Amino acid sequence: MQNNFKKFHMEKRKRNNLILIIVSLSIMAIAVILIITRRSGTLDASEKNFSVKDTGAITKIFLANSYEEHVLLERKDGQWTVNGKYDIVQNNIEDLLNCIYNITVKDIVAKSTRTTINKRMSSGSTKVEIYYDDYRIRLGSLKVFKHTRKKIYYIGQSTMDNLGNYALMEGSSIPCVVYLPGFRGFISPKYNPSEDAWKSHNLVRLRMSKVQEINSTDFINQINSFSIIRSGSRHFDIVAYNNQRLAQYDTLRLLDFLSDFRDLNYESMAMPTQAEKDSIFDRKFKEIIIKDTDGNRTTITMYHLLEEDEYLSDEYSQDMEIMNAFNRERFYAVINGNNDEVVRCQYFVFDRIVQPIEFFFLDSKIIPIPKTQ
Repeated sequence: MQNNFKKFHMEKRKRNNLILIIVSLSIMAIAVILIITRRSGTLDASEKNFSVKDTGAITKIFLANSYEEHVLLERKDGQWTVNGKYDIVQNNIEDLLNCIYNITVKDIVAKSTRTTINKRMSSGSTKVEIYYDDYRIRLGSLKVFKHTRKKIYYIGQSTMDNLGNYALMEGSSIPCVVYLPGFRGFISPKYNPSEDAWKSHNLVRLRMSKVQEINSTDFINQINSFSIIRSGSRHFDIVAYNNQRLAQYDTLRLLDFLSDFRDLNYESMAMPTQAEKDSIFDRKFKEIIIKDTDGNRTTITMYHLLEEDEYLSDEYSQDMEIMNAFNRERFYAVINGNNDEVVRCQYFVFDRIVQPIEFFFLDSKIIPIPKTQ
């Protein structure tokens, strides 16, 4: 009887061991299948989750490419800055945040072309680093243990149909195609790593009630120079280059002139070489100094831009008359004496504030230039 009992338990133990072996082998087989399946083209959640759904928690975004362009966008006290020193173009950061929120995986790159796409991305993509606040514990409205998380991925070239971009999550080897639902086009321009694409082009943003003094110096003809000085809550004096105050002037023209400092912007950064700068700085024609009631001061020094600086082709290169002509649409400017940064401005923005003193005479023959807005 005892022998039968032992035999029964031995057989039971063998069956249990066999079942355990079968289960273990099954689990191993499933794991192998999952690995093979993933390698054949399936992304896990972390490899395809490019979006950040709480864009309000984003504190900074770093963008860089292989051409040594890079920019850091930071949010402090609700305000975004560029590289810690410039105001940002609000529309641009809003577009980027919208893209970060909605970016979606459209497809996975076929296994046969992954090597090619990855090689292209290694030399021609934009690295995107997004830093945002998160909480280790979330229970309804309760949020505790705040910490900073980051999401890093790469945005590559556009697809053949120009309706998406190749993208790769850091740590993954499987590229995919991403797009912005509702947007017809590719999204890589929204991740521009150039500083100039993000920083505000605003030079002066000053209400008339904040204007204290405007000094306009004409280096071509001194008689055109003048100053406008606040002499009361609603009154200004216009003083000629010889310190003579105008007894009378066209008040409407003066108010129109002062209103143009509400939102004054340059067009783009210019990137002249040092030799080109030496030539540019010999062509100074106007300088305007704007002072506000808080003691702030902005100096805009203007230099003629030659036609050849803009777009002359070789067929005109021998025409000295054209080469020496001043461009009628644009000019160069330096802000606050910073000769390291030369900007390009449009006359249609500045024409109304580079007028000579004669513009304010009661009998002036100068026709006011219409506002652009």
